[in-house]
Amino acid sequence: MSMDLCLYATAAVFAEPSAKGTHVVVIDVLRASSTIVQAYESGVERIIPVAGVEEATRLLPTLDRENALLCGEQEGIKVDGFDLGNSPREYVGAAVKGKTLVLSTTNGTTAILKAGAADGIAIGCFLNLKAVVAHLVSSEAEHVSILCAGTNGLLALEDFVCGGLIINGLVEAYEGELGLNDAAVAARLLAASISDIAEVVRQSSHGQHLIGLGFEDDLEFCGRLDTSSSVPTVLDGRIQGREHSSHR
Repeated sequence: MSMDLCLYATAAVFAEPSAKGTHVVVIDVLRASSTIVQAYESGVERIIPVAGVEEATRLLPTLDRENALLCGEQEGIKVDGFDLGNSPREYVGAAVKGKTLVLSTTNGTTAILKAGAADGIAIGCFLNLKAVVAHLVSSEAEHVSILCAGTNGLLALEDFVCGGLIINGLVEAYEGELGLNDAAVAARLLAASISDIAEVVRQSSHGQHLIGLGFEDDLEFCGRLDTSSSVPTVLDGRIQGREHSSHR
């Protein structure tokens, strides 16, 4: 039993054909992945990731408007006219329970869509890190790609460290042989040297950007480890809610 594991430091270096035949974990710690995990925990009906605002608004009329919400951001700020932004703290309780979310974000949903040809797509972040490791082990996948969304084409420290922690978790939990690409080795070594995840999130360039926009509380939320045992997965471009997902 063996697993080839490639980490991509940003979505910009990930070619869509690379997803074929692999299981992909998409990581966008600040904030799409964290928001999706939180929404999933809060009982959404489903989440539809889209590439941009125009696609989101075009899709909305095809849905039941009473139970559908337009969600997301551009450059960190909630899109004018959208129901929710991209703060995971908005996705709690009755605000999203039983709803269909059409989600557009600057980096995260773009990365999810680039992985569309994969055999399986999972959403990962610090909140569900151990659960993602367990999901990959149980998948028995031979080829795994960890796709860090990055920020506007550049490496995002928080995504890279999260990917490294997932790899370190696999090194401990996977009983077979692991083959890592150089980016995976680098992420693993960096993650092993980190003692304070919250500080990584805070000191990252995107973390500093969000602080400047007034989202400091989001950084604290997204920097928590293993608060969720759920792994949202994408099937046919949709993330089904807990009540409808085959993965628990």
